[in-house]
Amino acid sequence: MRSALRVYSFTFAFLLCVVPAVVCQSPVERPPRTPFPEGRRLPEPRRTAIRRDAWVNEYRFNSEEKRLLAASLSDQQRFASFLQQPDTGLIRLHRWGRRHRVVSVDELEDGRRPDFSLHASLYSFSKSKHGNGLNGFVDPRLGWAELKFGDGKFFTGFTGESLGVLVALGDVPLDVVTPQMAGVVGLANIIPPADYLEASALSRRNRAGFEMDRFSYGSSLPAVSNTTYVLRSTSNRRADLLIGFRVTRVEADGSATILWRKLRNYPKPKWKRRSD
Repeated sequence: MRSALRVYSFTFAFLLCVVPAVVCQSPVERPPRTPFPEGRRLPEPRRTAIRRDAWVNEYRFNSEEKRLLAASLSDQQRFASFLQQPDTGLIRLHRWGRRHRVVSVDELEDGRRPDFSLHASLYSFSKSKHGNGLNGFVDPRLGWAELKFGDGKFFTGFTGESLGVLVALGDVPLDVVTPQMAGVVGLANIIPPADYLEASALSRRNRAGFEMDRFSYGSSLPAVSNTTYVLRSTSNRRADLLIGFRVTRVEADGSATILWRKLRNYPKPKWKRRSD
């Protein structure tokens, strides 16, 4: 009896030790993993553009500031015959600075207020006035100007829903510039985008700059004295213009005198917005 019981205990102990080990060492079959396709992305939810309106008072230049925006008397006399033509102008742009709310003692003596340089650095050829032209309870992003001057450069296409391209032609008289001449014809033939996706792609291209027919184009170019530029500004549901302008003088204070002429006026463009 004792012998039989000893054999039973040994067998039971053997099963307790061996069987779990065998079970643990047995391979467990799992379903094969399906690799995630490279480059695949889940569709992003469509975001609706939200307008954040705010009360904006249009900057009104006082008499002293208007004097600073006017070209010198000698320049006005020099270009008097040119300015008799329609759609022309002679203006001064003051350089824009990131610290435009801080002015020096000399600037205060000239009658400049803290916000002067911000608005004096912007010009709209379609409205023939400085500043962004916003007034009332509006979306501040929808300021409207075609050219900005600052940091030694000209900028365009910087306002909401607008595209802008600049090209420098060199020391070329402004009165000989036409939409058909080399360097300008490419801008003259631009077709406005159909929707905001195409507009975004064109905006990225303009900011990066590109070469075409041995000319350099971009939404910003260095501002150089005695140089003629051509600008194509396309603003959604506002205006589409081809403008030629020439830097006739750069003053000691950094301001630039610009002689300009409208080369072509296109129908108002209209492309689908993100929220349409």
